[in-house]
Amino acid sequence: MSQNNNIMAYENKKMCKGGIYFSRIDFVRKKHGIEGMSRILEKMKSSGYNGPMDEKSIKIAKWYPMDYNISFLKTYRDLYGERNLMRMAREAPKRKGFVGLFLKWAGNPETLIKKSGEYWSSLYNFGRLEGTVTGEGAAVIKGYDVSPDPIFCDFLTEYFIGIIEQTGVSSITSEHTLCSHKGADHEEWVLKWGKSNKADKKETKEISWNKSLESGIDEIDRQHMEFVRILNEVNKNVGKASVASLRKTLNFMDHYAHWHFGTEEKYMKKYNYPYTQSHMLQHRKFYDYTQEMIEKSKYGIDEELALSVKTYLIDWLILHIQNTDMKFARFLKENNLVMEEEEMPEDIEDALRDMNLLIKEF
Repeated sequence: MSQNNNIMAYENKKMCKGGIYFSRIDFVRKKHGIEGMSRILEKMKSSGYNGPMDEKSIKIAKWYPMDYNISFLKTYRDLYGERNLMRMAREAPKRKGFVGLFLKWAGNPETLIKKSGEYWSSLYNFGRLEGTVTGEGAAVIKGYDVSPDPIFCDFLTEYFIGIIEQTGVSSITSEHTLCSHKGADHEEWVLKWGKSNKADKKETKEISWNKSLESGIDEIDRQHMEFVRILNEVNKNVGKASVASLRKTLNFMDHYAHWHFGTEEKYMKKYNYPYTQSHMLQHRKFYDYTQEMIEKSKYGIDEELALSVKTYLIDWLILHIQNTDMKFARFLKENNLVMEEEEMPEDIEDALRDMNLLIKEF
């Protein structure tokens, strides 16, 4: 059967190419082993799944029901958790399937965004994507009838980051701003990214606290200003700091972030903020990055890695404050909601005191 006839045979059913499954299976096999894949398939089978039961039976160019894909994602999340699911999404573009072929079309994020519609139609027989570059390091992707289930929206949010990462840029963020499962008539993602990792890594950066970073919510701004102060001190002295000092800095950032993000998330839940999940996902990305760098630091930190970490933290924080946090602040102000001043926990005070002493030693 030709490809066109194959599609016509399923014109009333949402289908995707087999290449999609290869990236999922490859991730599971490498992270959880053959036993992990067996657990997923057995659980899917008990729920009525009757699709391919191993990688050998899947053909890259063949069309398969999208229901199989959704079932796989839900089962994986149930067994291994949301965080691992998001890692799968982000790493999928690095794994075998159609993605590598598509990335040959685009050497930069701008071209890739513009061709996102072509990419989508090569893998799915339903819906459409429209990618628009909105400025330097910024784009919007709109999706029409692209998500059969909310879990796929979450998957695509992280997947887009994985795709753009392949072009070599840094500090990528992806925010799902409109969702058809929450009443919108289409999906929308706002994407932002920094400079290419191939750029001069010795470039230094500093955050100047200004109006663009002020949310108008005193407690949020107070905590952000402390973040900015520490980052700027580390930035100025990164070349002088010892490996031990930089490791302590990473640990402090992770520690402080858990308190700060926890404060924000407490009020999001308290006030039923509609974008709580997507905002929390941005926080998890920060946690994952700092944990990954802390792990790498056990084997030593050279100046190049230190500068890379510093650049990532600064770029991420600026983008997060100016976009994700500002959106939450607007929600609070428009609804006359209040965030009380949070007393800093004793362990955070101790960590901050140690950090200030460390800065003096730089």
